[in-house]
Amino acid sequence: MTVGADEVILALGERNNRVVTWRALQAAGVSATVVGNLVRIGRLHRHHQGIYLLDPPDRASRITLLTAAVDACGETAALSHRPAAELWGLLPQQQGHIEVTVVARNAGDRPGIRRHRVPELDRADIRRRHGVRVTSPARTILDNSRSPELEEMIATGLATGLVTQRQIEQAIERCPTRRGVGRLRALLRQEGGPRSTRSWAERRLLALIREAGLPVPLTNQQLHDMQVDAVWPEHKLVVEVDSWRFHGDRGAFENDRARDAILIAHGYRVLRFTARQLRDQPLIVLGQLAAALALASDTNARTSAA
Repeated sequence: MTVGADEVILALGERNNRVVTWRALQAAGVSATVVGNLVRIGRLHRHHQGIYLLDPPDRASRITLLTAAVDACGETAALSHRPAAELWGLLPQQQGHIEVTVVARNAGDRPGIRRHRVPELDRADIRRRHGVRVTSPARTILDNSRSPELEEMIATGLATGLVTQRQIEQAIERCPTRRGVGRLRALLRQEGGPRSTRSWAERRLLALIREAGLPVPLTNQQLHDMQVDAVWPEHKLVVEVDSWRFHGDRGAFENDRARDAILIAHGYRVLRFTARQLRDQPLIVLGQLAAALALASDTNARTSAA
């Protein structure tokens, strides 16, 4: 391979997250013989049909693998579903299968890629982020409408300004029969709006509160330089959700008590529930929470009347 070809291939890869397509190589005048030699000596790595990586797949970055998957599925393809939510920062990065939406009747098999075929994708539902063709934040939320992390995605998108509620509603209007649309609409319309949660236990707490018709708290808020799981500011009440994984050692025990002392000193009452209580004793949790809210309401009423 000539130095010129080497530079061309490197430039192509650097412009495309270290992914090179056979189509781009042909357009640049790089022959099949040169490509074959590069693959043989480990300078290029065949990952999908017509798709090459500058790095070995087991050492390639997540963005490289996402780019390769989209390129492998053709010009109408867009990263979608959970991987799209990761790319937008709506969910934390998670290794695993890559999902791509393709406008085609039959896009052919692509090992390692989960493809979703659709008859069309509206232009409003397509963006480009970090060089990757990806579904828009609103369409990404719609595609994830059956995910247990849906409320977290909505809350994060709205809080960061990445998406507006109207944009999500417009995405729904374009695909009104999609599975999960009813759940998405319900989350947008529920009392207090979507709330940010970081774990199953926090989502369980929020679900129990809503099912019981109790006031919906703010979640994951900064309070006196600490982040608390749930807070009712008007009731001066904080609820923390504890799991053994993050609260089961001496350091965590001491830290939790120090946090509680600061909150109590500022006039807050603090309740702590474990993930096991939320799972196995929901009525006890709700009873204690309802009593604390009622007590706070009575105290507020007496204070106002005094």
